[in-house]
Amino acid sequence: MLSAIVGINWGDEGKGRMVDLLGGDYDVVVRYQGGNNAGHTVVNSRGKFILNLLPSGILRENTINVMGNGMVVDIEHLHGEMRRLTESGIIITPDNLKISDRAIICFPFHRRLDILEEERLGDKKYGSTKRGIAPVYSDKYMKKGIRTGDLLSPGTLREKITNLLEWKNLTIAGAYKSQPVGVAETLAWLDKFGSPLLPFICDTGEYLGCAAKTGRDILFEAQLGALRDIDMGIYPYTSSSNTLAAYAPIGAGVPGLKLDNTIGVMKAYSTSVGGGPLTAEMFGGEAELLRRVRYSGVEVWREDAGRGLFSADKT
Repeated sequence: MLSAIVGINWGDEGKGRMVDLLGGDYDVVVRYQGGNNAGHTVVNSRGKFILNLLPSGILRENTINVMGNGMVVDIEHLHGEMRRLTESGIIITPDNLKISDRAIICFPFHRRLDILEEERLGDKKYGSTKRGIAPVYSDKYMKKGIRTGDLLSPGTLREKITNLLEWKNLTIAGAYKSQPVGVAETLAWLDKFGSPLLPFICDTGEYLGCAAKTGRDILFEAQLGALRDIDMGIYPYTSSSNTLAAYAPIGAGVPGLKLDNTIGVMKAYSTSVGGGPLTAEMFGGEAELLRRVRYSGVEVWREDAGRGLFSADKT
C-alpha cells in the first residue's frame, strides 16, 4: 500500500505522531518536500524527539527512511539532528536512512538572505522562519541549486560553487550591502557537514521504485499543512513547496506511482504558526485560554477571574 499523511490545516496538526503511530504498518517512510523550517514532535516509549528533516519513521528499528528529491536539506542542521538522535540511542545507518542525490542543499548564505529580506520588509514581512527555505527553493527553480549528489563529484564542485557565489554575491554584497560569501569558507562547510553524509546519498527514486514493485508498503510524510501549499495555499503566506498528497510521488522521485490512500490530519480548532492572516482569528483572554489547554489528562488551564491569571488543574 502507498499512503500519504498530510495536514489539512496550516501545519502543526500532529502529523509526526500519526506517522509514528501508523509507521509500524509500513516498510518505508518518505519525506517528500520542505526543509528544516518546521518540525514534527514525537513522544513514544523511547522518549521525546523533535524531527525537522528526518522522516518520523527513523524512530522505528525496522523502518527504512527516505529523504526525497523534493526536499531542501540544510546539511549542518541534519548533521546535528542525526547526532542528537544517535546520542539518544537511535540507530542511523545507510541501511535505514537514504538521502536523494537530487535533493537541494540549503547553505548558510540562504539563511542570511532570508534574514536580510525579512529585515528589509519590516512590517510587511511574511513571517519567515529564517531558515533559508524560500531563497534555496528560488535557487532550485532558477537552476542555480547545488544537489546532494554534487557532493559525490568533488572534482566539479569547486567550479559549481565558484559560479554560484559569483552570482549570489551580486545580491548579498550588491543589493543588501552585506559581507560577500567566500568560496573557501563554503567549500570548508560542505566538507565538514557533507562528507559524513556521503554513504547515505543515493538514487532514492530507483530504490523506491524497486520497493513498490516488490510489494513493500510505503508511507509518504508531508511537512506543514495543505493551506501552506505554494500553489493551493494562502499565497503569499505559504511555504515554498507543495505540501499536498498529490505531490508525494513526485517529491519522492517516483512520479509514476499512484497513492492508494491519503490520511488527513486536522485539529479540533485551527491555529497557525508564522505570519499572515488567519480567518476568524481569536484574540484576548479566551484565545489565550484556548491555546493553553492540554489534552489527554495532562493539564487543563483555567482563568482566575480575580487576578486574570492562569493556573493548572490536573484532570
